[in-house]
This record gives sequence, C-alpha cells and structure tokens, in this order.
Amino acid sequence: MKIIMFFYVLFFMACSHQPVFKEKAVKCVALVIGNQDYMDILENPINDAKGMARVLKSIGFEVILRLDVTLAQLDESLALLRTKIEPNNTMIFIYFAGHGNTLNRNSSEEYLLMTDKKEKTLVSIYKFYSFLREVKSRYNIICIDACRDYREQYVSINKKKRLKNFRGNLGVRSIRQEKGVKKNEMAFFDNKYSYALPRSTIVSYAAMHHQVASDFSVHDSSHSSYAYALMKFLDDKEIPIEEVFRRVRVSQLKESNGQQSNLEETNLEKNIWLVPKQAPIAFMPPI
Repeated sequence: MKIIMFFYVLFFMACSHQPVFKEKAVKCVALVIGNQDYMDILENPINDAKGMARVLKSIGFEVILRLDVTLAQLDESLALLRTKIEPNNTMIFIYFAGHGNTLNRNSSEEYLLMTDKKEKTLVSIYKFYSFLREVKSRYNIICIDACRDYREQYVSINKKKRLKNFRGNLGVRSIRQEKGVKKNEMAFFDNKYSYALPRSTIVSYAAMHHQVASDFSVHDSSHSSYAYALMKFLDDKEIPIEEVFRRVRVSQLKESNGQQSNLEETNLEKNIWLVPKQAPIAFMPPI
C-alpha cells in the first residue's frame, strides 16, 4: 500500500508541475509613409499617415513614421526597418498614402510617387515585395492608399478639382513608353524588381484596378475614405485582418455609391488577429 501511495504522489506532483510552454511573442513593426508635397494638390496623406501611426502604436506596433519621402529617404527608411526585424518572428505593416497609378493600361503593377524635386520619381510596389522576401518576416500587411487608374497625361479639364479629390494622375506612361513624359520633364522609375508575393502576405489597395482613390471621406474631410475606415476598424478586437479589410470595403462602397472599393491580394497561411481580446497568442490557426 505504501508503494502505491508513493507512486500516486509522484504522479500528482508531475501533473501539478508541468512546464508551461509559451509561443514567443511576435514582434510588430510598421513603416508609415505620407506623401503630399507634390505640384498636384493633395490635402490628406500626411493626416492619414499620422492617424495610422497613432492607431498602430495603440495596438502594439513600433512605428517608423515618414512624411514627404524622396527615393533616397525611402531607402533609408527601409534600411532602418531592416534593423528592427527578427527573421521569421516579425510582423511588418507598411502603409503608403500619396499619388499612385498603374503605368500600363493592362498592368496591375502599382507605382508610388515620391517627392523628389529634380525629377518625377516613381517606385514600383514590387520594391516592398523584394525587401520583405529578403528580411524573411513572418507576416506582412501592405496598405496602398493611392489611385490605381491608368492615365497617359495630366487632366486638363477641371484639373484643380480633379487632382484635389483623387490620388492619381501622375502624367506618365510606362518606362517602355516614355512619350507621356513631357519633353522638359525628367522621370525616374525604380522598377528593377520582379513580382513574387512574399510568404504570408496580404496587400490591400484603397481602390480596385482602374479606379481612383478619394483624398477625403464624407465622414471626415481630414482623411481619405480608405484611411478613415481602416483607422476605424483596425483596432477592433477578435477579428482577423481579412475581416478588417472586408469592413473597410463595405464602408467605402457605401460612401462612394459603389465607385470605390478596396481590393486585397493575399497568400496568408493562417488568420491574423491584430488585437486578440483573450487569446494567449496573437496568431491563431485558421477557422
């Protein structure tokens, strides 16, 4: 009987003192860019960037905020971001607000306009893809708050109003068709990158292909419709990031009468909760 009691006590102690294994916390880092120091009028990218930075900080992101960025400053910002990344254990959030366009009628490749003064400087979104592949981040969220329409030249009718309300109209064609660049205007294309979506990535565009992106929301004239909705829903508890973007889409479709809708491209391998309410870890298996 004593032998039985001895083993019972050992068993009880073993069950009562099992080691607790916790998943290592995923590091969250964001690069937030707002560009509006253009010849063409935009009013809200800086407001949007500051607002996004504030929301991301409130949900635990370390934020690098950059305003009116040139190409050189973008490279410096990415270099700084690289120093903060733990390979395979970092979630990266990249947000860009400013002018953007596709430069070929049949292409979905997005180009983002920097604020360089000597020459019009456009950066392919694939630059971000290349960076994220190199640093081997664990999860990636990219938000592009810019137009995705194709325009060969500047709009000449109601130009001021058009450029004030929308985030497009770069006034150039693709690098293969530089006829759209004015004779006295230099343009540089940072597009030496190939398309290959990094692993576990979701890319959200403020507008669908061939759509323009509004520079202001009817609910808040100090923010774009996309930024307004994204800031409203990004910190909602216990919903995955794809549900966040679905709610943004409903908001944009409603306020634009169906004229603007965000669009996502994703290869996420599991759902991501940015603000878990009770979950012990931030990343849960798929539903």
